[in-house]
Amino acid sequence: MGATDRRLRAVVSQMPTISGHEQGLRRVAPEVVAALEETFSEDERARFRGEAPRTQTVVSSDPAVPASYRSQDAIDFCLQPVPDGVWENTVTVRSTRAARRYEPGIWITRVSPTPLLRVAAVNDTVTLTDMALAAYERALEPKRLRVMPSGHFDPYTSEFDQASAAARAWFREHLMRGRPAADRAAGTS
Repeated sequence: MGATDRRLRAVVSQMPTISGHEQGLRRVAPEVVAALEETFSEDERARFRGEAPRTQTVVSSDPAVPASYRSQDAIDFCLQPVPDGVWENTVTVRSTRAARRYEPGIWITRVSPTPLLRVAAVNDTVTLTDMALAAYERALEPKRLRVMPSGHFDPYTSEFDQASAAARAWFREHLMRGRPAADRAAGTS
């Protein structure tokens, strides 16, 4: 939306997917790619026959179990204790295929002139730090980078205060611009 909707006055992009294709290539061992592509095709043929969508686990460390993510931080985050019925470690195969086709990074140069704050993590093994930093370099001004010294999920958990403070400050800076002085001082909208 930041690239296509000029009504937006500021954008915060935190731990974003840049290229589903590239991330998929890096998360799947080369010797497993052919089997994964066959799984996608089998699921598609089954759906054309009217069968229910096939599923797989979201996270697993067992290479024999088909899973979308295998990084330890994803496993730790997704498999933390939650009440029964809140979340299941299951996703449709179709969703995994769609994620591999998701390419929002192609829009990065079009976000400008909307101000962009990019929050990235040094050790992100889910949306991959080098891709986030390369996309930030392609972004046009106005932009700012906030790098967290952590992994993908930490800005939502242990580093939430720092990540949310950066986003709040960015929104205040750009959403309060043009407001009457009394509103800016009070922090009201």
